[in-house]
Amino acid sequence: MAEKYPLVEQREYGRPEKRGSIWRKRITRADEELPRVAAHQVRVFRVGEEYVEDHGQLRADDPVVVDASSVTVVDRRIEVPVVVETRIPSAEAGDFTVRAWFHCTVTDPCAVVRDGVTDVEALLLAHLREVPGLTEDGSDLPVVDTAAVRARIDARLTAYHEMRPSVVSGIRARHGVIEVLTPEEMSAYVAELERTRRERERDRQREEMEQQAALDRALREAELELKREEIRNLQAVRKERNRQEEETLRTGYERGAGVEQQDYELAIERRRNRFTRDEITDDLQLIGSDPLSADFMAWRNGDISADELSKRLHAAEERRDTRQDDRLRLDRDYEFQRHGLDRDDRRWQIERDDRRQELTRKEEQDETAARRHEDARRWDLEHEDRLRQRQEERADAKELQRDQREWAKEQLSVRATLGKQAIDRGLFDSTMYDAGAFINSVGDVAYNQSPSQGGGPEMPQAELKGEVKGELRRGSRRTAETEPAADDMDEADDFDPANQEGRLGN
Repeated sequence: MAEKYPLVEQREYGRPEKRGSIWRKRITRADEELPRVAAHQVRVFRVGEEYVEDHGQLRADDPVVVDASSVTVVDRRIEVPVVVETRIPSAEAGDFTVRAWFHCTVTDPCAVVRDGVTDVEALLLAHLREVPGLTEDGSDLPVVDTAAVRARIDARLTAYHEMRPSVVSGIRARHGVIEVLTPEEMSAYVAELERTRRERERDRQREEMEQQAALDRALREAELELKREEIRNLQAVRKERNRQEEETLRTGYERGAGVEQQDYELAIERRRNRFTRDEITDDLQLIGSDPLSADFMAWRNGDISADELSKRLHAAEERRDTRQDDRLRLDRDYEFQRHGLDRDDRRWQIERDDRRQELTRKEEQDETAARRHEDARRWDLEHEDRLRQRQEERADAKELQRDQREWAKEQLSVRATLGKQAIDRGLFDSTMYDAGAFINSVGDVAYNQSPSQGGGPEMPQAELKGEVKGELRRGSRRTAETEPAADDMDEADDFDPANQEGRLGN
């Protein structure tokens, strides 16, 4: 079991302080005041009389954290084993040591913090001692009979927990394994625990000594390296300082010498420029910007002769006239060029409009031609469809007429054959039926239905009667050639289907 269960850490808060920059200060707590939580731990903040559970999501400036008076870290692991030991008397001088294992799980962290559940072992021990009859389970058995005592106590605790589970605020405790130890086993267990504790303590002290020695060695090495680095830095600084001082002295001397030489040269140049400016000022005051005055000044100084002066004066007059003429010519050329550009612009505008109209007219013509072509193609397709439909109807009508003609021929042949057989066998001798009328009716059978009834054209009556007569004549000839004897005729009539139909008619 962990040393701190279920409360891992507890902190009490004072009044929060304002933190932040000068312009944006706000009341908040430091990040160090929020305890870190593991994956199986939660934080519970107490705000007045309320307790707020946090899974590590609240920040230091959250109102809950700012208003909290304390914070507690609660362990939320499942089935944490907690061992509780107690003694019960035996039938002999020694006592039994009962060691009970409870598996605890925090179900309500706020209730655990509110009720101050800090020592779970003490609470479970009190609950174990409240089990009625627990101390009497081993009073009638010797010390060596630990198995029977363990069975009794296990059964008693199981029954008691079924009736009354252990009640610890915010924690669910489940009864686990029960161990019953004799005084010798308990002494051995305690000695083993003590030996383990001493070995752990010795190992911890040895590790601490080793860590301290390693730390001291690392510190000494670090200090030595720092001193070496300081010496190297000091030497480098001194060398750099000497170099800088030497460079400063040399630069200062060179700068001073250069300044003195430059001042001397500038003073001479300043006097020369002053004299030149004075001369130029005097000349400007006397001559100004008049070229004639400049020419007279040059003539007076002897730079040019009187003839040169006269030529220059004459040239100045010509230049003045020429400038005026050039100005007039330039103005006239500008006007001509401007009128020409305006005329070109208007012509270009007209040509652009004509081109646009021509393109528009061409597009309309193309669209009209395409529409006409599409109408012509559609009319051709419709005409071809009508022609094909008429041809199909004509072919269907011909096929129907041919079928009806064949069917009429077959009917006519059958009726003619039946009439011939009936006449040959004398079926009309004993009846009032007129054979001529029957023959005429056979000849009057329509060759086909009328066109109004969906059939083809009728066959002429003359052709029909001629075919009937010819069929009767051919039938009588075949009858005369193949007529059996009178005695055999009676026997043949019994099996002739036509004869049977005639008899049924009689």
